[in-house]
Amino acid sequence: MADERLHVPPALRARIAADLRPVAPLRSPFTRTLVIVPIALALLVAAAVVFGLRRDASRIGIGLTWGASVAQMLLGLTLVVAALRESVPGTTLARRTVGVFLGTTLVAVLALTIATWTHSPTRVAAGWTTYVWSICLTGTIVSALPALAVAGWLSARAFPLRPRVAGALYGVGAGLMADAGWRLFCHFSDPVHVLGSHTAGIALVAILGLVFAGLIGRR
Repeated sequence: MADERLHVPPALRARIAADLRPVAPLRSPFTRTLVIVPIALALLVAAAVVFGLRRDASRIGIGLTWGASVAQMLLGLTLVVAALRESVPGTTLARRTVGVFLGTTLVAVLALTIATWTHSPTRVAAGWTTYVWSICLTGTIVSALPALAVAGWLSARAFPLRPRVAGALYGVGAGLMADAGWRLFCHFSDPVHVLGSHTAGIALVAILGLVFAGLIGRR
C-alpha cells in the first residue's frame, strides 16, 4: 500500500507540473483590512454631511456623537480583522474568541444606546414610528453593503474553512461601520427605536454576511 501511494504516473506528474502557478502570499489580516478603512471613514461622515447632524448633538456632547461613532467604527474594523484571520486555514479562531468578539459588540451597542438615551431621551412622534424605523433600518443595511462586499472578497481569497463564521464576523463589522455614521444623523435615542431598527440592521447585515460567505464557499 505504501509503494502504491508513492508511485505517481509520469503523465499525472506532467499535468500537475503544468497546472502549477506562483501564488502571492497573503498579507496579514490587519494590513488587508486597511483596504476597508476609506469605506469606513466615508460611512462615518456620509449621513451627517448629506442629511445633517442629529438635533441633540450639542446636548449629548462630542463624546456620545463623534467619539462614540469613531469607537464603533474601530470595533467594526476589528471584527473584520478577526474575520480575515478566521479565513486563513490554520489560523482559525477558537469558539470562545468568536463569542468574546460578538459578546463585546452586543455589550458596546447596549451601553451606547443606554448612555445616549440617559443624556437625551428623544422618542419618535406618534404616527411616524414605522416610517422612521424603516428609514433607519434600510439606511443601515444599504450603507453597509460596500464594506460587506469588500470584506467578503478579502475573506474568500483566503479560502476559509468556516466561511459562515467569517461571514458573520465581517457582517457584524460592516453593520457597525454603517451604523456608526447613521446614528450621527438619527435624531431619536429611544432604545425601542435604536434596538428595533439600528441594531436590527446590524444583525441583518450579519445574516447577509453569513449567507454571502456560504454561497462563496460552495463555489
